[in-house]
Amino acid sequence: MLCMTDKRIDNLWGSEGMALFPRSLRTLWGGEPLPEWVARELHLVAEGSAAALDRSIWAASSTKTVSGRLRNFILNLVNARRSEIRTIRVFAQSLPYWLNLEELPFSTRTRNCLVVAGLLREPEQVSNVTFGRLFDIRSMGAVSILEFACLVEAALEHASTPPEEPDASNDDALLSIVSEAWVDQVGPADPRFSDIIPPVSHATVLELLDSLTSGPDTDRRALERLTRAIPELRKRISQIKVLPLELQLSDFLRALTRFDRERLSALMDRFGWNGTEAITLEEAGSRLGVTRERIRQLQERVTNRLKEISFPVYMPGLDDALRLLKDKSPIGVSDASSLLKTSGFSKVSFHPASVIAAAEACGRKPPISLQTVGKRTIVATTDIPSADAILRIAYRQAHASGASNVGEVHAELSASGIDVDASSIGHALREFSEVEFLEEQWFGHRPSNPERDRLRNATRKMLSVAAPIELSSLREGIRREYRYRGHRGLKTWALLVPPRSVLRCYYKAHPEFEIDENDLVRPVEPLDYRTELALNDAILVDVLRSSPACVLDRASLWRECERRAMNVNTFSLYLTYSAVIVHLGTDIWTLRGARVDPAAVEALLQANALRQKEKRVLDHGWTADGLLWVATRLPSTQTGSFVFGMPGAIKRYLAGRKFAAKDDDGIEHGSVRISDEGSSYGFGPFLRQRGADEGDILIAEFDLNGGIALLRLGDDELLDEISPET
Repeated sequence: MLCMTDKRIDNLWGSEGMALFPRSLRTLWGGEPLPEWVARELHLVAEGSAAALDRSIWAASSTKTVSGRLRNFILNLVNARRSEIRTIRVFAQSLPYWLNLEELPFSTRTRNCLVVAGLLREPEQVSNVTFGRLFDIRSMGAVSILEFACLVEAALEHASTPPEEPDASNDDALLSIVSEAWVDQVGPADPRFSDIIPPVSHATVLELLDSLTSGPDTDRRALERLTRAIPELRKRISQIKVLPLELQLSDFLRALTRFDRERLSALMDRFGWNGTEAITLEEAGSRLGVTRERIRQLQERVTNRLKEISFPVYMPGLDDALRLLKDKSPIGVSDASSLLKTSGFSKVSFHPASVIAAAEACGRKPPISLQTVGKRTIVATTDIPSADAILRIAYRQAHASGASNVGEVHAELSASGIDVDASSIGHALREFSEVEFLEEQWFGHRPSNPERDRLRNATRKMLSVAAPIELSSLREGIRREYRYRGHRGLKTWALLVPPRSVLRCYYKAHPEFEIDENDLVRPVEPLDYRTELALNDAILVDVLRSSPACVLDRASLWRECERRAMNVNTFSLYLTYSAVIVHLGTDIWTLRGARVDPAAVEALLQANALRQKEKRVLDHGWTADGLLWVATRLPSTQTGSFVFGMPGAIKRYLAGRKFAAKDDDGIEHGSVRISDEGSSYGFGPFLRQRGADEGDILIAEFDLNGGIALLRLGDDELLDEISPET
């Protein structure tokens, strides 16, 4: 999907990054010179015309918006000639089906006008819309028309730009936070962090990272925005951590409600967050001079806001207090209250009932409870140790893979230093959680937002292309997609591909799918691949469907994808990891679930056998200095974003590593990375700077100890010097 956070297009008309006229008007009025003062203000050549008023005008401008008189000139020109342009189509090209107009950042007025006219959800209708049709929409003037036309065209230009190579520095920065304790307790729904975390549907920073790095559709700009937010995130985390428990809670409630002073204090006491047991509605109302009903309304508003936060909010003082009381239990209530103060977790005596109330409100399962023994109330542990951690990890695993099992939860708890046996985990999940056991040890959990269920999403993708699909084929598609990153949230915990028996139970229980006695899975409601798939998946589907037999070899598939503006790097990624693609055999590809004629497959196999194979990796070996080298010939397409697979004999030395890239002169060219599967990338800066071309030979020598990749560019003679036998 389009990323609408790009600063080049995420602005209204007349601001930096937007054309001043759509292409249709630039073409229509391209032969008419602009007034001299307009050309001068925009730094255009003498007698510049409307043809020059595209996005490039901002390159020479020192301002970020057009001046008032230039804005008035353009709007008056459009209004004065509206009768002339009524029959002109707004867009010089048809809009592609995958363009989601609802995602574009139109101003409120423009969006309302488009909604009234029914244009937001109809790209086909918009393709043929005229200026006259737009002028006829109530309240839609020249400003809204220009904003609409120029913003859509900017989005199209942005979408056709080939994706950049992965930025290793971003991954390094994000990897540094994945293992931190707060990463699954902080998200945009928490008002203390909402201004610096991208406002997306994913609940926590960990889930956001997981989503942005789980497939080839990586939104690099969203990752960059999150990377830039890390210093401020860490700063706020540190500021919260040093506060006593009562201040952590009051600051959170203040951010949640915007209340202060008496109103904040009354609500804190009503919830029991100030360290004393909760006061009544009547008591809270009398303190503020309002009715108990008004207090009830305020309380309900806070409760509803808390329900919108679907994860345990970051509250380290609360976790410390729960841990201390659990370790010291059984303990009397009075002693427990004093213990929290003397231990430094609070500045006041803090009643354990307040700790329990705050824990439940902040999304935790308290490991303690108040119990009456004879005439004495004590703090005692619950039957299940580490219940909160068990449930949090179980939910996280189930959302990431679609299903998980007790053994996986036990393994992750152990890796986190939490000692709890498997039987206690199973008991906690069955008695206290909302998981649904699919088999004896396997369970699933449907999140409140279904789009956070990766298994559900992958299944919908495949079934939107063809339905029904046999269970085993679906499982292979899931395995393909999970292989891309292989881990939840970059490198935290491996994703699971559930066995068929578990998948069968999953689909039987899921309201969006049906499975019959022959293990054929279909969606309950028809799915449209044009809305379910990302752009590049949809391109592959279109290309393969355009083939009479729905089968193509790699070269033919690439040729058609290139015509649709797909980048070669992206093409290779999708061909390897896309769930909707099936590799039928050597150099033969089709769509998952498609009925393929065996005769067509055999004909393509025979044709491929007669075709001369291109050898990309030419040779590899060890230098006299102990460096591992590999030589590869550059292909005819996009040498600047070159990716190739390491030969199996040397892959084990390089897989999963990063090397600083340098040339013979010691000049640095970023870094070269080799994925766990052996795909190497990062050569682009070197190849572009050195003017690489089709047929050139790239030689990379890897210093395994020093972490350096020495890159050289040459021809067959250079290769002969290194490997005369080649």
